[in-house]
Parts: sequence; structure tokens; C-alpha cells
Amino acid sequence: MADVKLNPEAAPEVIPLVGAGGQVVSVLPVYCRFLRCKEMFIDTGHPFDLADSRSGAYWCAHTQNCLGRDGQEVGVETCVAGRSCHEAL
Repeated sequence: MADVKLNPEAAPEVIPLVGAGGQVVSVLPVYCRFLRCKEMFIDTGHPFDLADSRSGAYWCAHTQNCLGRDGQEVGVETCVAGRSCHEAL
């Protein structure tokens, strides 16, 4: 796999996943720290990206339902930086 170069100005909201050789092998978006899905609670021994949720059922750990603190729907496409209730990891 080719080296992934991160441009902090173009992608400030990502977490690099570094492989055994010290190279960035993938990046994960930084969702709100309160975004949850049931697959997060299954230990597979591999990194999990919320976007890989097969159930598509997300909730806010702060409100404990499908709406965030701002009253809007939660999900991988909506719980990102720029939202009034967003808190980075």
C-alpha cells in the first residue's frame, strides 16, 4: 500500500491509523465523541470505523437517543466538526 500523506489543512478531522512499519495505512474521520452504534461494543480485535456499522442504528451517548443535544438526527454524516454540539475525541 502506498504511503498516505495527510494534509492538515485539507483533512483536519481525521485520525491516522499507523501500521507496524510506522506507515499510515488508513485514516478515520473524527466523529463526535458521543456518537455510538451497537457494533462498537463487540471486540473483534480490529479498529472499527463508525461508518462500517451494518445496522445503521446510531445514538448520542449524551442524550441516549437518535437526536443530539441540538435536537438534530445523529449519524456518521451529521456528527462531525462544525455541529454546535460536536465534541472531538
